[in-house]
Amino acid sequence: MRHVLASSTTGHVNSGYDADRGPARYRHAVDEHRAPLLKRLRPGHWVAIDCVAAVLMVPANKLVSMRCPQWLGLIILLLAVLPAAVRRIRPRTALALVVVAGAVATALDNSAYLPLAVGYVVYLIPLRTARREALWLFGGSLAVLAVGFGIYAAGPAAAGHAGDIARLAVENGLYVLVAWLAGFAVHQQRSAAAASEEQAAQEVRKQLAEARRISNEERLQIARELHDVVAHTVSLIAVQAGVANYVLKTNPDEAARTLASIETTSRGALREMRALLTMLRADEPGDGTAQLVSGLVPAPGLADLGGLAARGAEAGLLVDLCVSGEQPVLSAGIDLAAYRVIQEAITNVVKHAGTDKCQVTVSFQEDVLSVEITDAGPSRASQTSGLGHGIVGMRERVGMYGGEFDAAPLPGRGFRVAARFPLAGAES
Repeated sequence: MRHVLASSTTGHVNSGYDADRGPARYRHAVDEHRAPLLKRLRPGHWVAIDCVAAVLMVPANKLVSMRCPQWLGLIILLLAVLPAAVRRIRPRTALALVVVAGAVATALDNSAYLPLAVGYVVYLIPLRTARREALWLFGGSLAVLAVGFGIYAAGPAAAGHAGDIARLAVENGLYVLVAWLAGFAVHQQRSAAAASEEQAAQEVRKQLAEARRISNEERLQIARELHDVVAHTVSLIAVQAGVANYVLKTNPDEAARTLASIETTSRGALREMRALLTMLRADEPGDGTAQLVSGLVPAPGLADLGGLAARGAEAGLLVDLCVSGEQPVLSAGIDLAAYRVIQEAITNVVKHAGTDKCQVTVSFQEDVLSVEITDAGPSRASQTSGLGHGIVGMRERVGMYGGEFDAAPLPGRGFRVAARFPLAGAES
């Protein structure tokens, strides 16, 4: 937990100021300055570049001089080139204008027009439209340009030049095809990069969610352990302190014995809490200090029920313990969970039942461990409301191992807590 807090604190500080590089806003400006030139260009910059490119493509063509006036040839030429300047803003419109005007220029004079603008616009089509639409636009462009060549080839100026016209048509078609394929390849590359980034982001989100889940489980288990240790021990100490105060003057020996029991109980609780806190402070689960403390203060289990009953007796509660069946080798988790359920149920009897007796039954069957704690005190229906941590903690402990839990008042008087743990595959 300390590492997580340290990391989050460091991130918060660095988001505003870095001791090596200054305030965040200045650092952002420095990072932007160091970025590659293409990454620093804004959409407006790219439109300006397209405008310059479109103007530079005009001199590469010559005026259409055949079959139309010179002024009309100039208009056709400008319509076949200048719309490329808006290819990022209106790609479909730009493509339609340069292709149709280019086909008209080719139909009038195939030597006057080079399809530079068509390729310049076609390159962007796969990047800005869906694949199906991009294919239709590409095929339509080739078809319109082919019509222009066909019209010119059918005219009188093409007599004796059929081979040259066919070669020029193929060259223009290949040029447009290469431009479209280049745009499609860039689109695929960008899509793959975006998918890779999204996959990496999903992996990070999964790792964060798993880290949160593990952290929540750890906190929940810590809360359960603290509740079980503190609530049980403090309840016994409170009852024993009341007894000692009551008999202090009339029976000093009994008061001394009760105070000695309080001392023993509190020392045991301190040992458990120190072991728990040491494990929390350990940097790694395998830390030597934690292992040492675990060796000195092993986790309690069903073998310690006799001591639990003895502590209850010192608090004035007679625990009738009944164990049936042969105890198998239990996993440490189930052993501790069953012990904690019994411990919490006894604590609730001490705190709420208003009786001096309870029955604890532990039954070992072939594949099930059953525990049941009952008392004959007044009705405690409010205990099942779910507002307290005791019932909730017991239910969570049992649920961790796929068991069944029930806590409810008995008919008339008393209360019953029961838990069943499946033992299939639970051996350590």
